[in-house]
Amino acid sequence: MRQRDIRPGANLSEKRLLDIGEVCIYLSLGKNKAVEFAKEIGSEVKIGRRSLYDKTKIDKYLDEQLV
Repeated sequence: MRQRDIRPGANLSEKRLLDIGEVCIYLSLGKNKAVEFAKEIGSEVKIGRRSLYDKTKIDKYLDEQLV
């Protein structure tokens, strides 16, 4: 996986689909746990061979857990 210059909060609020590195930062999880969590809640979106994760589904799931 190529390295990116991603700082916590850097443009993540403007994006809907996140790559796994951004999901890790957003959730403060490691790669394996972030992928497992995102797949479990149904936020994974496949575009060709690439996997992206829907931030709105992640937010909705987390909001439901906090109620």
